[in-house]
Amino acid sequence: MKRIISTGNKFMAGFIILLTVCAVFIPIFEFTEKFQDYLVHFLIFLIFSGLIGLILSNKTILYTSFGCAAALAFFLKNASNPELKNPTTNGRNKLTLVHINLSLITDVETVRNIISDESIQVISFQEYTPDWASIIPEITKAKFPYIYQDVRIDLYGKAIFSKNIIRKSEVINYTDIPNIETQIESGDDVFTILSSYMTPALDNMSKTQAKSQFRFLEEYSLKNKDGKIIMGEFNQVYWSHDILSFRNKTGLLNSRRNVFPTTMKMPYDHIFYSPDLECFYFEELNDSDGNHFGCKSSFQFKNQKSR
Repeated sequence: MKRIISTGNKFMAGFIILLTVCAVFIPIFEFTEKFQDYLVHFLIFLIFSGLIGLILSNKTILYTSFGCAAALAFFLKNASNPELKNPTTNGRNKLTLVHINLSLITDVETVRNIISDESIQVISFQEYTPDWASIIPEITKAKFPYIYQDVRIDLYGKAIFSKNIIRKSEVINYTDIPNIETQIESGDDVFTILSSYMTPALDNMSKTQAKSQFRFLEEYSLKNKDGKIIMGEFNQVYWSHDILSFRNKTGLLNSRRNVFPTTMKMPYDHIFYSPDLECFYFEELNDSDGNHFGCKSSFQFKNQKSR
């Protein structure tokens, strides 16, 4: 009986190690790609499994679970914002912006509540369709006088509404997929904001297109690194290897420090920024029913000394 239990423990430990290694280091198998969204939940399972091993004095499960949990936690933390706490605000100009996916909003009052937030200077809307284009400019014109819109009937419609002067705006196309870039003044500083929508990697064709989009975005981002904020619907979790590769090649940082495993659906919207900036505030945006529809972040330029 002891031999059977010992064999079962070793099999379970081997399975945990294999799953952790495949998910973190070699995500080339289809099952690990589908599993990737649930790594935070898997981390909780590993901690719980390790505690059970501790209670039962099962060293195999104890060491395997906690060891894999430590490796997975390090991987997830490395993929998020590296700072353990928010930087303190300095004397430089600041910019607070919001990203909103309009397809996730069913009540216009949600948009009104965002507009009434006095701390927000820039709002980026995605999936900006003609229906929304007939509503939002009317309710934002008093507070957000500077607008750049690219209205479309598909997923790729976008708009930027700003309280600050928009110095320059343009649409940067990848094939038929538009990206909106705006340069927004904040005192003497200029923030360059790129709003993007990445193809969901659902099958082999869309995975190939998503990788091509990331390569296009990499090349574009490397042309001008200063004061840059790239945000939008990336349709992957921020620890996916496509996003990690994109960030490693461009040097962009992640504004999100963690995610909350209270739901099985992890956020696909992200805000990345160049190293000359600091993110001193980040917030997930949810409606009154607790449904996620966007995120909010605040930035400042680093002081010369901190650079």
